[in-house]
Amino acid sequence: MTDYRTVGLVHLFIAALSVLVPLAGAVVAGTFLRRRGRNARLAMIGCLVTAPGPVVLVLGTGFGLDTVFAGADPLVALTVVSGIATLFHLAGFVLILAGALGAPAAPAALQAPYPYAAPFHVYPTDAPPGPQGH
Repeated sequence: MTDYRTVGLVHLFIAALSVLVPLAGAVVAGTFLRRRGRNARLAMIGCLVTAPGPVVLVLGTGFGLDTVFAGADPLVALTVVSGIATLFHLAGFVLILAGALGAPAAPAALQAPYPYAAPFHVYPTDAPPGPQGH
């Protein structure tokens, strides 16, 4: 006999991982924004686009199959909800690949530490004593 409570908890754990892993990927990609530029931004957006897919699948199957698709066969309803979730996954995957396979950003030009670097002036009192002992 199947313990449906255990199966439900395992399903919830898998769904939570399916949402948390792309969010963790977005955080990691966000830490590389300064170094990687556009590529990291594409990867971060791809991770954020991927994250709602499992939410749509879990909420669609848990709450809406019989109400939204009242006149349809449950298998057809599940296929439609899975298709919507798959669109999120595919769009995110394409963005992640675009970020990973894109040309690397050109390194930023080096800048002076200060916008205006005034020359150092040596005043006569700062000069070391010369050979005559001044």
